[in-house]
Amino acid sequence: MSTRRYLHREFVLHPVSGAVASDGVQLSTVATVGTTAVTVFSAKIDPACHLDLKELEVGLTYRFTPLSAALAGSLVTYWQLQSDYNKMNSAGPTNFVGGNINVAGTLSFNVATLAAGTYSEHTYSGYIPIGSCPGAPLTLSLIALGVTAAIVTGRVKSSSYIRMIGAVIPGV
Repeated sequence: MSTRRYLHREFVLHPVSGAVASDGVQLSTVATVGTTAVTVFSAKIDPACHLDLKELEVGLTYRFTPLSAALAGSLVTYWQLQSDYNKMNSAGPTNFVGGNINVAGTLSFNVATLAAGTYSEHTYSGYIPIGSCPGAPLTLSLIALGVTAAIVTGRVKSSSYIRMIGAVIPGV
């Protein structure tokens, strides 16, 4: 009896990168958040092969800065993952695009208490159940929605990371 053994690979990515900063903090591009859901950040996480995920860990930090000192309202944010990879079947590889899954529940917080020049920073970290996102590559997105128009700007910090361990699936 033959037993198949697959190579396991660990892949870690910091999806935000840029020039070295004097204060040590690198941030993604700015997105303005208002009353329509906005993708503040989105990145394709591609380990250069199809991984059958065994473990998925994240540490995701973002910050929101008010556009003025005289703002009122709250903000709702959430992170999403979506699998997008080639899957083998009898006819050969076919593209598999999974549905968007929330990494964690939504976070709602008050931005009316933020003074001009300050910011609100939040971090999600931990392990994501594999059944929710069985394969890689995948896309990671931060979505935000405010209760008033153009109340804050949002960015993701370079300390954010995604770590995947999985079996390399040959031929896809």
